[in-house]
Amino acid sequence: LGFAAVDRKADPTALRSSLEAGPYLAEDALRLKLIDRVGQVREAEQAMLDKAGDGAQSVEFDKYTDAVRVRARPGGDVIAVIEAEGPVLTGKGQGSNPFTGGASIYSDDLAGAILKAAKADSVKAIVLRLNSPGGSDTASEQILDAIRVAKTKKKPVVVSMSTYGASGGYWIASEASAIVAQPTTLTGSIGVYGGKFAVAPALARFGIDVRPTSVGGDYAGAFGLGQPFTAGQRAAFAGWMDRIYSNFIARVAAGRKLPEARVREIAKGRVWTGAQAKDIGLVDKVGGFYQAVDVAKNLAGLTGEVPLRRMTPSEGTLEALQKALGVSATSARTLAAAAWVFGDPRAQEIIDRAAEARLRSQGGGMVLAPMPIR
Repeated sequence: LGFAAVDRKADPTALRSSLEAGPYLAEDALRLKLIDRVGQVREAEQAMLDKAGDGAQSVEFDKYTDAVRVRARPGGDVIAVIEAEGPVLTGKGQGSNPFTGGASIYSDDLAGAILKAAKADSVKAIVLRLNSPGGSDTASEQILDAIRVAKTKKKPVVVSMSTYGASGGYWIASEASAIVAQPTTLTGSIGVYGGKFAVAPALARFGIDVRPTSVGGDYAGAFGLGQPFTAGQRAAFAGWMDRIYSNFIARVAAGRKLPEARVREIAKGRVWTGAQAKDIGLVDKVGGFYQAVDVAKNLAGLTGEVPLRRMTPSEGTLEALQKALGVSATSARTLAAAAWVFGDPRAQEIIDRAAEARLRSQGGGMVLAPMPIR
């Protein structure tokens, strides 16, 4: 605490009180001077480069070789195609939990792919083929920020919705240059919900005593799985959800050029088909992928035949192993899961997280509910 107080130029007693009263939303942490700035990963990377001095740059080897290939490839102007499918999660796909199956959208990977397309001189527009029922608001905002960057570089971003473009998926699409949805796409679901499992009574039936330990104020232990929310914790958590919901409304209002009052009328977690969404202003055009390509082409002022360049984030480790060894991804996951459990004494924690991830990755139910928060 002493080192932290010196670093933050804060009184140790006041800093302890602030830390123990958390956790906080980013804006509140900024107000309390617990952080220096609210921003995205790319901004943190730029801050490091600024600290490093003139001419500093950060280059990963695989991205460097990809960039070399893009520059060396002839053919003139192209439209980048980036595919994104599954629940929206924070972080990277590599090293993800082996117990989970199915596709997922990882914010670092997808935002990185969009930024890479935005920086490529030959890319004049981006089509994001999206199929997502929702997910983390933090991850969705990171991806939306990458879309904003691409637009500032005069590269229109057109979202082409597949089966789903709802909740966190719609958050991602909200400020795109244009949104194209299929007639039966399930979209909208502009809302937010959150909660926790209180499992102490259930575990007590098996002789397991769950007693949370925490340091600080009442809210510091709010997310413990032992007991339900207290009245104070519930009120604080509800305020958190309200803030995120207001942020969602603001993104949609800005991106769709609609009054916030109108967005609130059509929000509230309700789901619309693509055809309905067109009528109420949530999408620009009803159509499929190639109609979205035509929209991107027109927005970029391109004529004639324009090649498409697939710039989807790289496949995960398990899918790569499947191709290399000729085994199924399911078998690879099983082997990886066994190695993970028997080699890690924290196996129970992993299993718990796997159960949560499995709930998120299921289709149906989550699609028709507002955006889940983790």
